[in-house]
Parts: sequence; C-alpha cells; structure tokens
Amino acid sequence: MFKKVCKFIGLGIIIYLIMALLVSRGTFLGLQKSLQNKFYDFASASSEIVVVAIDEKSLLPEELGPLQQWPRANYAKAIELLNQEGAAVIGIDMTFPDSKEDDTVLRDSLKKHANVVLSSRYYFQNGDSLAEFPNSTLREAESRIGWININLDEDGFVRKIPLFTTMEDKMREAFSLQVARVYLRADPVDYSIQNNQFKFSERITIPTITLRDPRNHQEHHFMYVNYFAEPGSYTQISMTDLLKENFVDTKGNRADFEDKIVLIGPTAMDLQDFYLSPVSAGVQMPGVEIHANSIQTLITEKFLRDQSMLSLWLALLGLLVINLFLFAKLRVRYAIPIFIFELFGILVAGIAAYEYRIFLNVIYPILIVILTFIGTFLLRFILEQTERKFIEGAFGHYVNKEVVEQILKDPKMMELGGAKRDVTAFFSDIAGFTTISEKMEPGELVQFLNGYLNEMTNVILDNKGTLDKYEGDAIMAFWGAPLPLENHAKNTCLAAIQNQKKLAELRKEWEKQGLPPIHVRIGINSGEVIAGNMGSENRFDYTIMGDNVNLASRLEGINKQYGTETIISEYTYKQVKDDFICRELDQIRVKGKEQPVRIYELIGKKDEIKPDIKKTIKAFEEALKLYRDKNFIAAKQKFEAISDDPPSEVFAKRCDEFSKNPPPEGWDGVYTFTVK
Repeated sequence: MFKKVCKFIGLGIIIYLIMALLVSRGTFLGLQKSLQNKFYDFASASSEIVVVAIDEKSLLPEELGPLQQWPRANYAKAIELLNQEGAAVIGIDMTFPDSKEDDTVLRDSLKKHANVVLSSRYYFQNGDSLAEFPNSTLREAESRIGWININLDEDGFVRKIPLFTTMEDKMREAFSLQVARVYLRADPVDYSIQNNQFKFSERITIPTITLRDPRNHQEHHFMYVNYFAEPGSYTQISMTDLLKENFVDTKGNRADFEDKIVLIGPTAMDLQDFYLSPVSAGVQMPGVEIHANSIQTLITEKFLRDQSMLSLWLALLGLLVINLFLFAKLRVRYAIPIFIFELFGILVAGIAAYEYRIFLNVIYPILIVILTFIGTFLLRFILEQTERKFIEGAFGHYVNKEVVEQILKDPKMMELGGAKRDVTAFFSDIAGFTTISEKMEPGELVQFLNGYLNEMTNVILDNKGTLDKYEGDAIMAFWGAPLPLENHAKNTCLAAIQNQKKLAELRKEWEKQGLPPIHVRIGINSGEVIAGNMGSENRFDYTIMGDNVNLASRLEGINKQYGTETIISEYTYKQVKDDFICRELDQIRVKGKEQPVRIYELIGKKDEIKPDIKKTIKAFEEALKLYRDKNFIAAKQKFEAISDDPPSEVFAKRCDEFSKNPPPEGWDGVYTFTVK
C-alpha cells in the first residue's frame, strides 16, 4: 500500500514539474490570451470621450484633401473650435515631425490653450532606441507630449500599452496617461514600480505588467487596456464637419464637447493606423480608439490585472492533490463527471474573476486537471495489470480437491449454475493486517503470509472443509458443499478453535523471529446458500453465495466491536450448543440487514474450559440480563466487576451512555451496527 501511494506521489511530482516547465516557458499563453478575449464587457463606451475622426470623408479632394497636404491651420482651427465648445482636454494622435510653413499658427494656438496633448513615438533601429517628436517649432509651445506607442502580442492583438519610458534623459508618459492626467488634474507622484503597481496620482494606482525588451534588454512597464467598446462605438465626428462647424456626429446627433475628452486621430483605412483588439471580432480598431479605451480605463479606474503567480501555483497544487486523491480511488464512470465539472468550473471561475477585473489563468488549471486525470488512470491501469498478472500466476491453477473429485464423477458439474445447500460459512481475517504489512518488506510479507495461510488451510481441510478463496490475508471456507456433511456446523467450530490454538503456537515462534504476533478474527454462520460453479464459460470457481454467507462475513468484522476472536450466529449455536461452550454476546442488526440476530462468542469445547472462564461467562450473563431489563446502572457495575474481559468493557461503556441517554420506548435490546 505504501509503495502504491509513493507511486501516485511520484506521478504528482512529475505532473507538477511538467507544469513548472510549461509555466516558466509561457507555453499556451497565446491560448490563454485568446480565451481572455471572450471575457471583455464591451458595451459601455464612455460618453465623456469624443473622437474627431480624420476619416475617408475628410480626405476627399472636395473636402480637406490628402492628409500630407493639410496645413497646420486645420489643427489650430480645430483646437480653437473645441475650446470654444468647452472641451476639457484635446489629444492629437499625430506626431508632426516635419516642418511646414504655417507651424507657427499651430504653435501659437498650442501656447494659447494648455489643455492640448501632442504625440510622440519611439522606435528601434539597429538596436538603438530612437524617438519621433513634434518639430522644433511646435515644441516651442511646451505642450504636453505623450507616447502613442502600443504593444502587439504574439497573436497581433493589442492588449496593453507602455506606461512611460525615458528619452532624451527625461521620463515621458504614454499619450493616454497624459490626456487622463489633464482631464483628472492629477499631478505625477513617482515613476517607480512597487509591487507591480504604478502610483499615477495620490489617489490612483495602476496595476502593471513588466516585460523585458529583447532588443535593448530594458524593462518596460505596461497597463492592460480594459476595452469598453467595439470599433466605432465612441461618439465620432468627422474632422471636416468640425472645421465647418457642423457639430453633428456620425449617428446624426449634435456632438457635445463641453467638459469632454476630445481625441483627434486617423480612422481612414488608407492611413493604416488600425490594430486587432480583444473586442474587434475580426474588425480592426483605429489607434485613436485604442487610446480612447485606455483613457476610459484610467478615468474609471477599472484596471485589469493578472492573477498573481502565488495564487496560480497554489491553485495548481490544490487541483493536483485533490484530483490525485479522487482519481486514484474513483471508478472511471464516477471520475468522468467530476472531471467535466472541474473543467466547466474553472471556466466559470475565470468569468467570475473578470467581474473583479482579474484575468484568472484558466489554461494551466485545465491542463493540470487533464494531465492528472490521464496520468492517474494510466498509472492505475498499469498497477492493476501488474497485480492481476501476479494473482493469476499465483492462484490461476488452484482448484479445490473435493470439487475435482466431484467433476470426475459427474462432468455435468462443469456447467455454470448452482443449487441450494445447507452449509456453514467461515470467514477469517488478520486483525490490523494493513498496519502489519506496511512494516514488512514485500518478500518478507509474502513468506510470512504464505506460512500463515498454509497452517490455517491445513486445519480447514483436515476438518473436511472446502477452501473457497484467499483475499489477501482473509480466508473464506465452507462446510457441507460440494459434498454433504451432516455435522458441518460442528466441524466448522472445531476448525475455528484449532485455528486459534495453532495461531497461539505460531505466535510464540514468530516472536522469537522478531515477527509480529498476529491475532485472527473469525465469523461463522449456518444456513441455506446457493452453491455451484460461478463465473464464465472459460473461467469459473466453485463457491457459495447468499445472505447467510454475507452474515458470516459481517460477524467476522463484528469481532472488532467486542474485542473477541470468534463469533458465531444463533443459527450455528443451535447446532453446536451441546458440544461447545459459547457465551451469548448480544442481539444485533448488522449493516445491510433488518432482521436482528443473536450472536455468541465461541469459547471452546466443553471438556476443555477452565472453571474461571465459566465463572466469567456466568457473571456476564447476569449483567447482560440487567442490561436488557434497562437496569443500566446495575448492569454497568456488574460488567465493570468482570476483569480483563473486552466484551464487558464494551457493555460497561454502552450502559454508561444509555444511563445518560436512555433508549427509546419499546427498545427491544437490539444494537444496530452501521459499520461492516
């Protein structure tokens, strides 16, 4: 048993190491991210954000024409109009790196209005980090400038933006952060990351993701974009309509700019500023709308964060341990529903966690459940096949001699089927065998068990018994089949007494050899059973079955409750009472049976019992009568007066319980056992 447990523990360690390797390499993270795309709640675009779109309409020759030909005056006029309409902040998603003749017009407008945020971007060339800023004339306005860089995951989706980076010896924030800072009037606190958090302001803290850039080996800090809207969901007005002072949005409503965040940026397909987002559903999103979602994430403080690595590892370990235990014990038909329920539960947990804006990793927990299920049942199959081969090799050719003789006389016995026979069934089992076996080496255990079984079997066969089977350390035998036996109950009891005597002799020898001094419990019952060949056409055994067989098995286990070694039923007692001394123990209901049965302890042959034992039996009978008369206090005193007698100790405790909590009216003295 211990070695079997060790094998399952070893399997668990292997699975956990596999998971550690997969997690460390980020294997299946793409699948995790794809699954996370389904979690976004994208039906709540903020009305506080308005997009002024440089769209196809604006680029028409009869409107504003190609973007490269636009004068800076277009942007200056847009800034003037938006401020006249009461815009809180204006973000321009364009970098203006090239100089134009009318740069001064835009510069003067920027100087006039401090609520404008310009854009810049950084890029890498030959391993060097370079930046693209507005031209020198526009920078004279000293407007706020923010990075418009986004971050593409391996699958091409934009899920996060960089928060800040150092360029020209100055720390610069992302465009979205700068726009939100103006809108919220939030001053910066500190550009450091502590515990995966960035303190955006005294009130707002942003959860961060830190990644190392393979191009320059620098750490960069990112924020998840909590996408609130599908492409085209924010209030949008064409740039050409704005400049014409036609303040009607693309849905035909009057555009309201008062106290709003206004973002000016390209949405025309020809300008190629489009990306896949988790809420795109195959439709790319303009970069300006990604900034809009980023800004909404900031102003609503609905930040997304990953599940912590500690909680992930604890979840994986918990699932591994629980499933190893369950799948190692349950049959496949019971394990499969649990397996499916766990997979479904993990997905539900991921959805529920998103309600708290946490990205719960569901792929690795699902994977460890799958690996544990497959690994455990594969190991069980290997172990069962190994054990099956051992048993077949050891006992496959065993056939009872009496059965062989009957088959030789009557070949029809080879046919499957059975007949009713009056027999006495015998079950024996070593007390505490599991504990004993765990303390012995396999070879030593087999040798010890074989020696014990050999001695006990010889006694059974010498008393004309039929050995049915061995089940580990347990022996099942019966008398009265296949050959009729007149005194089958008497022979069974003789075999039981002789087994106990032989065992006493063996204990002395085993103690000298340093082997455990085992004790055996025996259960005996007589009655009608079905006896015959049971099995398939190719493989069968001669055995008995029926309620009377089950009762004998139950009585063997009941010994444990009374501290006795051999218990017989009232049906056996009626047949042997003239030949053996027996002590009536109790009237009980065994597990699975409604009909009560009187049970007796088999003491020994009448001519072999010592006077002190007879005295103990008499005292016990007197105490038992008081107990059944519900005189529990007097009965307890009687039982306690009997020394070194386990059954008396059991009844003394029972009397104590009944004296405190009396049995119900109509109590018939029957004690019901709920254990086998």
